[in-house]
Amino acid sequence: MPEKTDQPLADLEALTGPADEPGRGSLWAVVKVVLFVGVVITLECLVAYLYMPSPDQTAAWAKAALTDATNDEAHADPDQPSGDSLEKPLDRVEVDLEEFSVSAFQPISNTTLRIDFHLYGIVRAEDEVEFHARLDESRHRFREQILVIMRSAELTDLTDAGLGLIKRRILEKTNDTLGKPLLLGVIFSDFSFVEQ
Repeated sequence: MPEKTDQPLADLEALTGPADEPGRGSLWAVVKVVLFVGVVITLECLVAYLYMPSPDQTAAWAKAALTDATNDEAHADPDQPSGDSLEKPLDRVEVDLEEFSVSAFQPISNTTLRIDFHLYGIVRAEDEVEFHARLDESRHRFREQILVIMRSAELTDLTDAGLGLIKRRILEKTNDTLGKPLLLGVIFSDFSFVEQ
């Protein structure tokens, strides 16, 4: 059997340092890691500072985007339905969908809401006769859908200034009830609710 020599151990000590100083190598490694991380973070901050847009540039970009969006809306197809639009183009008419008075119990707060409103719809002028005919055929189902939507509405839906979610639900359910998407939008008039 060949004799074992301590040569590999001596080479290892030459690379890592003497064996009698146990914490020195690991401390230096920690310092190197901390310095490296510090340099990387500093460089990232410097790059972000140099290449991030200024508040003036951000405001200019936002203004340009808003102008583009406004121009896109101005050139949009007028035949596209919009549930929240209060504008009435010339080829569309408002139809009376009646007054409603709904009581809705709120189990979480143990209160009852009384909701009163007058509902109007927007339809194309050429669809007005068909709309009235289909609405007369399903008047009771239409009223029931409105009552269900209003009774299931959360307090946050009712306090929304535009009543957007409720309008979308009414629009969807009414068109489903009519069997054809004749209703383009809904308008609330004299809307009020009281918590009792």
